[in-house]
Amino acid sequence: MALVGERRTIRGVAIALSVAIGCTFGGGSVPLLSKSGKPDAAIAASATADVVKPEIEYWRKAGDGTLYGPQLIAAGKLVTVASNGWINYLDGSGKSLKRLNAYTDLSAPAVNKQGQMYVAGKSARLYLYDSTGVGGQAALYYFTGKTENLQPSKTVIDGEGLPYFAYQNAILSLHKDGAKKVALLPKEVSVTAIEAAGKGVYAIGSNGVLYAVQGEAITWEAALQKPLMGAKLTADRRGGVVLVAPQAVAAYEADGTVRFSRELAAAAAGGWTEPVMATGPDSAETAVAAELSGNAIVAFRADTGAEAWRVSATGAGGFAPAALTLAPAAAAPAPAPGASAGVILAGARSGAVYAIDGYAGRVAYTYKGNAALPVSGIAALGGGRIAYASADKLIAAGPYRAVAVKYAAAAISLPLHARLLLTDKLKLSAPVAISYASGNPAVARIDEKGMITPVSVGSTNISVVVTTEGYKGELKLPIKVTAATLAHKTKHELKIVKVGNQSYSVQTLAIPKGMPVTVGLASRKVGVVQQLSGIAKSYNAEAAINATYFEAYGGIPEPYGTVITEGKVEHIGNTGTAIGFTWDGTVVMDTLRVKILGGTNGSYRSPNNWYAYFVNRTPVVGSTSAIMFTPKRGAKIGFAFGTAVTVRKGIVTKISKNTNADIPSDGYVLVYTGAEEKLADRFNVGTTVDYKVSMTNMAGQAISWSRVHTAVAAGPRLVTNGKLAVNPAPEGFSSPRILTDSATRSAILVKKDGSIVLATVGAATIKQWGQIMVALGAQQAMNLDGGASSGLYAQGEIITAPGRLISNALVFGNKLKW
Repeated sequence: MALVGERRTIRGVAIALSVAIGCTFGGGSVPLLSKSGKPDAAIAASATADVVKPEIEYWRKAGDGTLYGPQLIAAGKLVTVASNGWINYLDGSGKSLKRLNAYTDLSAPAVNKQGQMYVAGKSARLYLYDSTGVGGQAALYYFTGKTENLQPSKTVIDGEGLPYFAYQNAILSLHKDGAKKVALLPKEVSVTAIEAAGKGVYAIGSNGVLYAVQGEAITWEAALQKPLMGAKLTADRRGGVVLVAPQAVAAYEADGTVRFSRELAAAAAGGWTEPVMATGPDSAETAVAAELSGNAIVAFRADTGAEAWRVSATGAGGFAPAALTLAPAAAAPAPAPGASAGVILAGARSGAVYAIDGYAGRVAYTYKGNAALPVSGIAALGGGRIAYASADKLIAAGPYRAVAVKYAAAAISLPLHARLLLTDKLKLSAPVAISYASGNPAVARIDEKGMITPVSVGSTNISVVVTTEGYKGELKLPIKVTAATLAHKTKHELKIVKVGNQSYSVQTLAIPKGMPVTVGLASRKVGVVQQLSGIAKSYNAEAAINATYFEAYGGIPEPYGTVITEGKVEHIGNTGTAIGFTWDGTVVMDTLRVKILGGTNGSYRSPNNWYAYFVNRTPVVGSTSAIMFTPKRGAKIGFAFGTAVTVRKGIVTKISKNTNADIPSDGYVLVYTGAEEKLADRFNVGTTVDYKVSMTNMAGQAISWSRVHTAVAAGPRLVTNGKLAVNPAPEGFSSPRILTDSATRSAILVKKDGSIVLATVGAATIKQWGQIMVALGAQQAMNLDGGASSGLYAQGEIITAPGRLISNALVFGNKLKW
């Protein structure tokens, strides 16, 4: 039977409200595992499956009184409020950071986006504390007919960041300018439910009337029919409000008109918990509530009131009134790729916590009963970890999933002076983060990307450990370092190449396929210069050629082109053509374009996302820039302006302005200047930071360079698939020295058999240089920096002498010093 609510406008006009309470995250539904940890098709097919997984209790802490649900104030940091007035700030390990007393009874608090906590106390007091616990009483309210020493409602924060709470017949708020606002209901009416909206709040009075309130104004009210008595509230993204009552559900638009009202086929056992908004099937918004004394958790469509799904949380025995939490995307249990879901955490009277996949409408997994009393509130800490309150206890717990870590071989044998990328043949059963460690770095060391570098003959183990919260997995891989066995030989020849009616003397140096190679940086840093022979000897190279362009006419001698060394991007140029060397000795060539896209606290979505469009490049004073500085830059960034964010081992350790920041050996520094400086606001000390490297070609198409360990970009391209392919302008070149002039040139070409030839010539135009490459048998070829930078080195001798110190080179050798 349909229900109709009667709407009467008290004063003012109805104002459209907007809210943003619902939260979704990318991915598919959370994979279900049986108790054995293996996929279970029968479980996956069941909408009511209750999947019990292994559980870790991380810590447990006694509170100073009965606790409300914990509030997340920063990455991994919590604040708890006890009803007797005690407030405790804790870090992610449960250590108390600050403990204080408001010296009055308190109600349930609310935390805004800035980590500030509002909490209401006896006699209509409002308290405000910042994320570190600094604060106190912010307002004391007076109104006609006020009775002292009563307990207020919970505090809520609307979409504009303004706190609201109810006391007797008053709905009280505090505006940003400090003005206290009082909206009075009829004096005999008390507030039984209150919920934040985009602007203001919705409240239900003891007289059975729904009120929309903004500041001092009641913008509209509607009398509720009997089946809607005892309703709980939740606002939706459309600006309206959904009411969930024991016998009925209803919804009102922002202007007070009825969206729907309908009776339930069966009354909820004991009524409903306070509902939360989630994303259901077909991306429809749903209001999710659980039975106070039953096992059902139900999602009602916010557009029609129809059930979107219903699950039975077997053995729950009912839920506490404030037991449901919607996990933020960054904090939700890791979903499978492609999902779009809301994850609802529900605390049962049995003490268990259920994680509900709000999109699929099923129990994804269960925390199996650490609490002895009903859970009164839950905070999602990330990676499936949660903290929840049970009476006077605060408990941090979480599931873990077993991850199989396998390598293609049972052991590794690696000769000295050869490197190996472990991830090339490492297989994981889940997309998780891992860390590496060597049992003996004096025999072999391994970096954070999984690259193994032999140091001395001997044996040790390489450990691979899963580090993603909520997952466990480890592999110990034996490794034996043997004496060097490589015997690649280079061959130098002076060749006379005839193009048209002109002959050219070309110095060539043949390099066999698979000969070890890396980018040789002057003094092993980005932004300095050195003799070509000095660079070659520093790396113990048998062959070397100057590589990418650099600033050679004043200023810091930084590269212009992209540089990748040891699998890491050390400079971004995004012009010209790049040559890349993979772990199996294959050579690739393309118009490489690189982007760095970052995230914080596990999320790459706004407002957690960030970016850097340069690496190790000094910004111009007064310019706008977003730059990453790595240890290859040196000990410091080299200038003192902008905002510097220092990251060590994936954690922000320092944020400083106008400082010549230190670059950590185990991290990097992000510097933002000009209009990009606002990006630095997305970081706080303690923030978890990660980034991805995107690689495309000049046309924006993704290219697979994940197995490239060494690359330099210069250009233009000279030969493609054995044919002349000179077209500098589209690659970003405009200088006559490239487009038309004749000059000293350097180049690198690849033959059909995968071998390489390094070449220099005394004078040629770019087109002539390309024709020379074809004559030399190039299948692929590209130009390198030229002019006074052009240089070639072989077996301890300079063949072509550069006319200046240079910034970088490609170096080859059987016994390279990495």
